[in-house]
This record gives sequence, C-alpha cells and structure tokens, in this order.
Amino acid sequence: MRVKLFSSLLIFVFISLFLLWSFQVFLLDTFYLQLTKTRMANTVAEIEALETDKTVDYPKEIFKIALENEFCISVFGADGRIKARADVGGGCLIHNLDDKSLNSLYKKATDNGGEYFHRAGMRDFRENFKAKVPVRDRILLVSVVQGEKGPLVIFFDTATSPVKVIKAALTMLLILNSLVLTVLCAIIANFLAKKLSKPISDVNRAAKRLTHGEYDVEFTGEGYREIHELSETLNQAANDLKRTDKMQKDLIANISHDLRTPLTLITGYCEMMRDIEGENTPENMQVVIDEANRMSMLVSDLIDLSKYESGAVKIEKQSVDIDFLILETVQRYRKLMAEDGYMFEYDSHGPTFVDCDKKRILQVLYNLVNNAVNYGGDDKKVIIRLCDSESGKKRVEVIDHGEGIAKEDLPYIFDRYYKVDKVHDRTLSSTGIGLAIVKNVLGAHGAPYGVVSEIGMGSLFYFEL
Repeated sequence: MRVKLFSSLLIFVFISLFLLWSFQVFLLDTFYLQLTKTRMANTVAEIEALETDKTVDYPKEIFKIALENEFCISVFGADGRIKARADVGGGCLIHNLDDKSLNSLYKKATDNGGEYFHRAGMRDFRENFKAKVPVRDRILLVSVVQGEKGPLVIFFDTATSPVKVIKAALTMLLILNSLVLTVLCAIIANFLAKKLSKPISDVNRAAKRLTHGEYDVEFTGEGYREIHELSETLNQAANDLKRTDKMQKDLIANISHDLRTPLTLITGYCEMMRDIEGENTPENMQVVIDEANRMSMLVSDLIDLSKYESGAVKIEKQSVDIDFLILETVQRYRKLMAEDGYMFEYDSHGPTFVDCDKKRILQVLYNLVNNAVNYGGDDKKVIIRLCDSESGKKRVEVIDHGEGIAKEDLPYIFDRYYKVDKVHDRTLSSTGIGLAIVKNVLGAHGAPYGVVSEIGMGSLFYFEL
C-alpha cells in the first residue's frame, strides 16, 4: 500500500507537470498566433469604422491604433496609393517589401476570401526584401475590406519576439518548478504513505494475533475515522470470538458432564444389581431408566440442533390452530407436574389459526414451558398468554416468576448451553439447548421472538406468528 500510494502521488505530479509544460510551453506558439489573429481582426473593424468618420485625423488615428497594439500597419486605398502607415519599432516586413511582394500578398488575400494570415520572415521574401538589417519571424495579416471609395487593403505586421522571450522565461521557471515539485512531492508522498499505512499495518498485525487464538488482542485505529470504525468492529469481533470460544468449551464440558454422570450411574446400578443379591428392585431399575432417558433427551436435542443449524430441517407451513396447541401443551404439563405442585394458567380464546409447521412450533412451546418450569419462582406458577401483537400477528407469551435475567445476559440467552447462573445443575430437566432450538425454529419461520426480563421480576419469553 505504501509503495502504491507513493507511486500514485508521483505519477499524479508528473502528469500535472506534463500538462503544465504542454499548455505553457509547447502550445504557447499556437495560443499566441490565434490571439494575435483575433486582435488584428478587431483592429480591421476599428479601421473600417474610421473610413466613415470625417472628423478624425486618419493617419494619426492609424498610428495610435498601431502603437496601442504594437502592430505595423499600412493601409492602401482603391487607387493603390497608400492612405496611412505606422512603423512601430522598425524592422517590420510590410515596410520593407517591394511592390511585387505586396501585390503577391494582396492576391493571396483576395483568393482566400479577403483575408490572408501567415507567420513569415525574410526567408519568404529573399529576393524582394529591402531592409538592410535582417528581420526575424513576423506575424502577417492582409485584409481586403470595402472602403468608401472601393476596396481597402490593410497590411498588419507584428514581431514574434515577445512570445519567444516569454517562452524562454517560462521554460526556465517550469524547469525550476518541476525540480522543486518533484522533491517536495517525494517527501510529502513518503510522509503520507507512512502515515496512512501505519494504522492499517497495526490493525493487520493485531488481526494475525487474533487468527492464532489470542482473543484478548486490542485493535487501535488512530488518525482516520474509517480505520477507527474498522478497529471498533474488529474489537467487537474479537469479543464475540472470545465469548464463542468460551461457550464452546463450556458446551463440551457440560455435555461431557451430562453424558458421564448418567453413564456412571447406569453402570454402577447395573453392576450392583448384578453382584448383590436382592438389589434388582423396581426402584433401582427406575434409576437406570431415568438416567437413560436423560441421556436420550440430551442426544435428541443435540441432533435436532445440529439439523437446524445445518439447514437439514425443512419447515412445512400449514394453517394450524395455535390455541389448540397451547391447550394440548398445558394439559400434558399439568399431568406431568401435578405431583410437584406446579400450576399452569392459560385462558383459551377458541380456534385461532396461524401459518406454521405444527410439529416444530409444538417443540418451541414445550421448550419454553419447560424453561419456565426449570427457572420459575417459588410460587411454581407458569402463565401462557395468546394475544394480538402491534404488527397484527398472534403473539404467544410464556411467563414465569423466577429470579429473572440480568441485562447483560439477555443478548446471549438463546445461545447454545448459555446459562445465566453459570452453574451446571443436573437436577433441572434441561439440556441447555432448548432455547437454541427455539431460536433456530423461529428463525426458520421468520417469526419475531425475544425475552423481556429483570432481576427479581421473572421472565417473559414470546414469539409471533
């Protein structure tokens, strides 16, 4: 980047200098010739105007015009006699040419529609030049206009020496400016290249550390808003990667614990029933069955989550009575948790149809109610509500009166195996994956969902269909 930026700035300066040289040196002659031709044409109009003004001193006015414009002027009348002339500075062409040459110029003007413009010199009139002193290049214009008494022939002549002097001066100045600009550009380009590339290089070095698993790296972008914003984004990414890495390790640890504990119990109880007479009781067998069911539930949830995250599960929507699904879920939990004193409150609204995958939404309901049971309050009360959302959809809410969720934990509550208490309690009938499954199912439906909670106030989980 530094090399490209340095090279780009130098190339820009060289192109600018090339254009400057082109317009101020190489094209200066062309511009000067065109400007002089325009001035001469304007002067022709002034001389034409003098023809109709009888109050002016004609020769004096011609001299005045010549002096103001630094032109040599000769005006010939229709009879071929000279009416006025002005030799400004001496050594011009038109005042040192014989009649034959002047007639030749006159003929060229008439053949060219009344005007002949030419950059001439002594070499153009070697045989007919009368001057004793050599005359350098001149700019010549012959114009034939209609005078008061017939054709009026006007000869203009001016030196090209001013443009040569200016061109020489400009060339020296441009050489000096080019050298100074090139040196300054090299210094400034090198400074800017280092200044621009340094924060990017710093970010790049920190990013390489991040790829090696150093999630505590800090990105600091100074000097430019874009680099600062990039650094903030990368810092957020580093924090997310750090959190994800920790959750992955927790996930492995928790799953290992959940699998190891029931396996240990199953193995221990089976060995006890095999080796100790009289221990093959229904109670011991029930322990084995319960632990096997716990393992089966964990494995089943892991398989479901894997299918959702890989996109293997296809959502098949149909018109479903969501009120009936909630009633069915509540009735099953009432029977299942009757002995533990749990209460499930729901006021039926009658048939209420939504578009969804019945099997998957039923899984969402079970997971949300099960979560409310596991993390509910001492009143052991779970409230389910069905209402209309502000967007016109049907909103299902599952409410508990537990300890609630801290504000900083809310963004991560639907992540795999994220537990707000950070303590793995196997007495709860939860695999820690239920809310992650809820997130994937509702995401596949395109259904809004979320949680509202405060510490000490319980939690409200909702989704809309």
